[in-house]
Amino acid sequence: MATSEEHKRLTELAARWLRRNGFGVVATELNCQGSREQPDAIGFRSGSSAIIEVKVSRADFRADLAKPERRIGGLGLYRFYLCPAGMIEPNELPERWGLLYAKGRSVETVIAPQGNAWLQPAAQVSEAILAAPWSAEWLNFQHEPDLDAERSALYSIARRAQASLG
Repeated sequence: MATSEEHKRLTELAARWLRRNGFGVVATELNCQGSREQPDAIGFRSGSSAIIEVKVSRADFRADLAKPERRIGGLGLYRFYLCPAGMIEPNELPERWGLLYAKGRSVETVIAPQGNAWLQPAAQVSEAILAAPWSAEWLNFQHEPDLDAERSALYSIARRAQASLG
């Protein structure tokens, strides 16, 4: 299926948002072996990952909700939808998903943990951080990603980078 110009524009906004939030490795429209998922935007930073699914229609959003990786497994320790402002309401989101609205050339964060902690999974976080009052919000926002699929995604990104070097 062909991607609309609006979807392409929002995907670029998603990649920029990830970079502004400290994700040093970012890819868009990633297709990799070992995962049926094709995230619109995925970002990696030391110890955590995030995906952003871009939706430009209600029908596409409803179809996305039916995917098995929206309930268990899948890519991304943190997960977000990005859509035109107001197209998805916060009460429609799957559990622990964030919501971003595209407004012109900027992205408004509607639902996300406060701050810029981007914690690693709880098992990898020190007790001092676990005791911090703000950490619960970040930990409750996390998913359990499919680490094999994430490794495949990183390999695919590295292959792309290597190919661009010639």
